[in-house]
Amino acid sequence: MRKFPAQYNLQDNDVLYFSHIPKTAGMTFRTIVEDHFHSEEICPATLNAQLAKMPKEEIGKYRLFRGHLGFINLPELVPGKQIVNVTVLREPVARVISHYEYIRRMPGDPHYPAVKDMTLEEFSQKLTAGKVGKNIQTYHVAKTLRFDLDGLTPTEILEIAKESLDQFAFVGLVERFQDSLFLLSYIFGWKPILNSRKENAAKSKKSESELSASTLEVIQENTQLDHELYHYAREIFESRYEDMIQDLAKQYGNQNGSETNLSEPADPRVLWLDQHYQQRYADLHRPAPKSLLYDFREPLRGAGWQRRECPANHPAYRWMGPTTVSSLDLPIATDLSTDLMAEFRIICAELMPPDILQSLKMAVNGHPIQLDLLHSDQGTRFFQGIVPQSALKPTPFTEFSFQVDRVTSLNALNPLDPDTRSVGLAFNYIQVFPVNTRQKQSALAPFFECESWKNTIEFLNAHVPTTEPLIAPLIFKIKLEHEIHDHSTFLAANTTSQWVVVHKGKTDRIGSILFKLMSKGFSPVFANDVFVVYATRSDLPTVSYTAPHVKPLYVDYLKRQVSGVVKPLYRKYIAPKPQVKK
Repeated sequence: MRKFPAQYNLQDNDVLYFSHIPKTAGMTFRTIVEDHFHSEEICPATLNAQLAKMPKEEIGKYRLFRGHLGFINLPELVPGKQIVNVTVLREPVARVISHYEYIRRMPGDPHYPAVKDMTLEEFSQKLTAGKVGKNIQTYHVAKTLRFDLDGLTPTEILEIAKESLDQFAFVGLVERFQDSLFLLSYIFGWKPILNSRKENAAKSKKSESELSASTLEVIQENTQLDHELYHYAREIFESRYEDMIQDLAKQYGNQNGSETNLSEPADPRVLWLDQHYQQRYADLHRPAPKSLLYDFREPLRGAGWQRRECPANHPAYRWMGPTTVSSLDLPIATDLSTDLMAEFRIICAELMPPDILQSLKMAVNGHPIQLDLLHSDQGTRFFQGIVPQSALKPTPFTEFSFQVDRVTSLNALNPLDPDTRSVGLAFNYIQVFPVNTRQKQSALAPFFECESWKNTIEFLNAHVPTTEPLIAPLIFKIKLEHEIHDHSTFLAANTTSQWVVVHKGKTDRIGSILFKLMSKGFSPVFANDVFVVYATRSDLPTVSYTAPHVKPLYVDYLKRQVSGVVKPLYRKYIAPKPQVKK
């Protein structure tokens, strides 16, 4: 008899425990569950030995436990907390075959020495779990309800396992994995999860039909309890799944889905679940903030992202993938009297082919947003885009979607990198705020606390009317109200701007820019150790080209040009030639 609510919002005092039974799609399911927790809420231990070494006071701060933890009494380690159990089961014969093949292809597995020379038939009778033998699923599920199974018969353990399943918040089936993820989304009010990850999956699998009759008989004989438990779990799953479909159809079946947060609407179940997800969030009555900073340590509300990565001493991030579209649902206030500014940072850009970065597009609720690349620093790129009020809707979430023309893998770009996942760009954070607060809220604002940057802004504000356009690094949009164009615009067209700002250390095509400045009658009118400001205005005193802050711009350019000519000649005619061994 099912004893857990059909729908449930996780509470602050809850601890979600995913009992990962070997070879039940657990690695994929684990990353999916992790998506819905802050990285600091997730216990890093996934094995019994790892958890056993952790101090109890540290264990108590986590809200998600997942992994092979069947030999640890978790309720004892988190007293006063409510354990919410979830798991995924698999047809027993298929699970045994998969487990056998996995161990035999993984020399690092602790069971590899014992299993590598075993036949499947032998394996199905060994590496057992106490009195229940090869019925590992029964064993793990029973222990979540009663940790000490000593003194119980196999039949009694099976009954405890069934009783335990009745109390589980969720039990999924590998054989209906996508449907299982829909049910998981429904129970906890999460965005509909579309499975796109395959973590730790075998490239090829032996099917039951390939087994000899004797081997199949031995496996079935040694997994009888698991067969009965799996049948029981399937009944629970099918009942809950059908109840879900009926409830969703009743609530949303007559709606057209126009207010859903989906870039690519799919079948009715996805549309209904998305509406359900938004309604569940709305029912929490959480006030929508006027400004919002989202980084990828936080729970994920979105789709089309790879698993979260949290490298030591570095910010958390996610790669787009495996498709070319990724989205985030952000609960930002939409009843403001101003446009919004969206700002985000991409990292690891140096790892990706330039065409992928250049193809990046953003949309808000399907409305295309023009992006400006404000700043580049090594592998980091900062983008901004203005979100007009017309793109906003009175819904719990505003969907920010990102699209690139193609994905690739890090392995395809560098054969030494083992990562074969299909990825696009790596995002570190996104923040949204009223456009009129950008001078304070932009992550790039601290640049202008530097004296050289501050002095340049003060000069421009003092001498350039806001009605006059500027050619300058686009990062200046943060501090200036002027219409600003980048240097590529200056080179590509006859500009009417009388002002050009050059960053001495970060300007591409500097030779072409300097030549056009001279040919169009621009002269330096301001300079410091970072910037030179040029103008065609005759009412301002000019700065000499030999001045300390102007001369290096030209000297450094000439040095680079000469070096580009001299070095190849030196290597060709003067440098010692490598000796060829005979």
